[in-house]
Amino acid sequence: DEKKIQWNTVVENLGKACQWAEKYGVNIALEPLNRFETDFLNICSDAVRLVKDVGSKNLKIHLDAFHMNIEEKNSAIAVLDAADLLYMFHASENDRGAPGTGQVHWKSIADALKRIKYDKWVVIESFTPDNKVIAKAASIWRQTEESAFALAEKGLGFLKGLLT
Repeated sequence: DEKKIQWNTVVENLGKACQWAEKYGVNIALEPLNRFETDFLNICSDAVRLVKDVGSKNLKIHLDAFHMNIEEKNSAIAVLDAADLLYMFHASENDRGAPGTGQVHWKSIADALKRIKYDKWVVIESFTPDNKVIAKAASIWRQTEESAFALAEKGLGFLKGLLT
């Protein structure tokens, strides 16, 4: 089966990459992406399984609220499933705008992050149509805020209120 071959190839090669990275004290974090970007790793439970199959202590998980909003049945449960494997969290709204301005269920995600005692990176990931190459790759056709600074200010204020 093609999927099994693909999975085993990734496990083997990711294992090699992790061995190399471990020599330098580097962690590798896997980010499940939505179905419109890949068919390989879409949900947290698959990322957890991949990390376990590779078996490297420096292989972690990177969750992104934008992708979880599309793929996960419940984003908070995905955070709980990642638990101590969670190494980075992208706080992006369903339209890639400022956190707190859209449909993502931030309260339940924040509660889950607190429950697992997550104390690492929470990063606002957003894109602008001003950078044509990235905008095309990420399908960004409009501004979600009047400026990148406004987005950062609005998102940071929301996240600080939510997570502290």
